[in-house]
Amino acid sequence: MEAEVRAKTRAKIIKPDHELLEPGEIGAVLELTVKDKDGKVKKHHVLKSKSFVRQFLELLWIEANQIPEIGPIMVKDIDGTQQWISESSLAFACDAPIGDVSYGIVVGTGITISTINDYKLEYLIAHGTEAGQLQYGDVAFGAPASDATTSHFTVTRDFANGSGNTITVNEIGLYVKGYKYDVTYYFMIIRDVIPGGIDVLDGETLTVNYREQAVI
Repeated sequence: MEAEVRAKTRAKIIKPDHELLEPGEIGAVLELTVKDKDGKVKKHHVLKSKSFVRQFLELLWIEANQIPEIGPIMVKDIDGTQQWISESSLAFACDAPIGDVSYGIVVGTGITISTINDYKLEYLIAHGTEAGQLQYGDVAFGAPASDATTSHFTVTRDFANGSGNTITVNEIGLYVKGYKYDVTYYFMIIRDVIPGGIDVLDGETLTVNYREQAVI
């Protein structure tokens, strides 16, 4: 029987990471927490996300410039296909439900260093309880928060290991939606490779937080 995944992930407001982002910088902080079946924290890492890829800026430019359907721009999707994309009120959506690996925070086993032209994870970990699989929870969001110098919000997702064996997560990405003529496409906007990886033992759950931040 498939091990139970927490039905709804809840993202709490987390204190901004002033020491990781420099004044004037816009970026993301990646927080990784592994808990055992009783909820005890076994590992906790906080690091700077260094790997926004080109699709992030291309999709942002499309939205900022209100590119219409009659004059769309090509952007490479997670299948490696160049798609004609126009502006949409639904762009950048990453609120994936339980078990959906097509968008939201995703994890993989690839170790190849990130490049600006990456368009997908190298080796995506599938959803499930079979060997090499993790159970993907839904994606949730922490409300925007700010202090005197920093504004941020959190995107979070749980990954439960019911496979019977240890799974090492080496890469983490954020997949979002883009549109043309009401057709949905999926694009990677961040890919981070974790030095040494992070082991998730059978019965443990990895929680990934991406905190998007702006610092002045």
